Amino acid sequence: MDARDTRNEERDWLIAGYVRKPHGVHGDVLVEILTDFPERLAEGVRFGLGPESGPETFHEVHNVRYHKGQWLLGVRGIREREVIETWRGSYLFLPEQSLDELPEGYYYEHHLVGLRCLSPTGEPLGEVTAMETDTPQARLVVRRGRREFLVPYVPEIVTEVDLEAGTVIVDAPPGLLDDDEASGA
Repeated sequence: MDARDTRNEERDWLIAGYVRKPHGVHGDVLVEILTDFPERLAEGVRFGLGPESGPETFHEVHNVRYHKGQWLLGVRGIREREVIETWRGSYLFLPEQSLDELPEGYYYEHHLVGLRCLSPTGEPLGEVTAMETDTPQARLVVRRGRREFLVPYVPEIVTEVDLEAGTVIVDAPPGLLDDDEASGA
């Protein structure tokens, strides 16, 4: 497939990897894995390359294997190390999966940001402004007024996500969402 073919630009693409460097002399490339679903990058899969803002060129996987916790990727039709060298520092994008293709209880960050947080009794707790995934346990960042709270994204605390209603139910243990300013601390 031609790298200039832009048929898939209308799809939503998500960052799945970061191009590190060429590997060997036959056009393979080492890619840091940045996705929860690395198995999605497989032979024949179409992927995009570009800056963090989105893919600019599209290619097809010839082969992929794991090498020291990263993808070692061969790209169909590209065997020149010099071409791969120009990709260094680019992001690798895969098409977004639809919600029904995701595991139960899994949502992309952009699905959660902007949702209103409510207690199980319907009391407003704030709004999700981000999701931190660079820690062993993913956490929602919930803003209430000028304060931000980190809420562990576990089913015991985040008990329900309702995208249609635009809400997330947070059953916070005591102290998790306490407002120090209100308690005089």
